[in-house]
Amino acid sequence: MRKLHSPLILTSSETLLYYIPYLESKGVRWREIASDCGLPSDDVLNESWLPMKELALFLYRVAPLCDDNMPLIIGQNVAQQVIEGKWGLIDSGLDFKQTIQSLMSNEHRFSRQNTYWLEKVSGVWSWCHRGLLKPTFPGSNINEWFRVSLLLYICRHWLGNEWKPASLSLVSNEHQGKIYADILLPDTDIRYEQAYFSLELTDVDNLEPMANRALKSRDISEVLLLAESYCHIPHFTADWVASLFGITPKTLYRYFKDHDTSFLEIKKHAILKRSKQLLLETDESVSNIAYRMGYDNVSNYNRAIKAMCGLTPAQLRKELPD
Repeated sequence: MRKLHSPLILTSSETLLYYIPYLESKGVRWREIASDCGLPSDDVLNESWLPMKELALFLYRVAPLCDDNMPLIIGQNVAQQVIEGKWGLIDSGLDFKQTIQSLMSNEHRFSRQNTYWLEKVSGVWSWCHRGLLKPTFPGSNINEWFRVSLLLYICRHWLGNEWKPASLSLVSNEHQGKIYADILLPDTDIRYEQAYFSLELTDVDNLEPMANRALKSRDISEVLLLAESYCHIPHFTADWVASLFGITPKTLYRYFKDHDTSFLEIKKHAILKRSKQLLLETDESVSNIAYRMGYDNVSNYNRAIKAMCGLTPAQLRKELPD
């Protein structure tokens, strides 16, 4: 029998705890709503992981009972706790670059559905993110704007209280986000309905896309794990992976050749492995799984999987052992 929740779309119970002090200060009867959404209403700390969909539905339900700036205030509060050293995410004395690296390396402790990375977008370093929850799912926009606020206030601690990004790319749509944008970033150029979240780190230089260990010193197994982590990014290409390591695509191809493989083979292996995991361990529709794997069109996903293994995702699901 398949599990209901994939280990790829879970969030820490800490995420629910972020909201509880605010909700109680507003007199919101959050326990009843949490219970209705299938979330724990007592002893929340005893739950190490929660299904992200249920949390998003919870946020969707409580938002109308709160002020318009609810996710923004909570994002700011959590940012302050992170800066003060709670959860051990960052140590005192770190510079901005070290802080970002520490936050990204510790993300797995709080989420099984988020991917963060640094890359240059139009020549400017950007802090990027992609989650596994579709932007059309109720409450996903609230969670995204919580993230905007969290990262913004972390940046402002190191870059100045008046710092703001020149541009911001969001996965949610303008109708969902305008109320928050007008409050938090009224003068920022915001692009909605993008393939992934991207916060432009305006006036920030000398960042590094990956830990500063050369690709040639990495075992191929490390690169395979990296591919499994990033293969669902819509622009997961050889050029993009090369940029993560700060090398040329030619150097990347030479590395793969030295290990008797290719970028295409590694990408296919990673996509198929993650797809099989989702098809086996969840009851999610193929269209939802296609989105999680970075495909905006389920027909393209079906064709890609069939080309890899000779079966469509639906056929593969039937063939996989329980």
